[in-house]
Amino acid sequence: MVMVLLLFILELKIEWGEKAPMVSVMDVKEIFEVILPKNVITEEEILAVIRQKHKVRLSARKSHHRRGG
Repeated sequence: MVMVLLLFILELKIEWGEKAPMVSVMDVKEIFEVILPKNVITEEEILAVIRQKHKVRLSARKSHHRRGG
């Protein structure tokens, strides 16, 4: 991920040249915060996702033990 970010910053510096010669990681972070949509997720939705993952994990564990693993 770091390499992708550095590549993105390099491309911005090349494309923007003198318009923004001091583009930084913080600048890119702020750009992403503005242009990326913010998904609002409730605590209940987060817990539902976690519960589903736990259910699948428990099922896999039980299946593994039934097979003698």
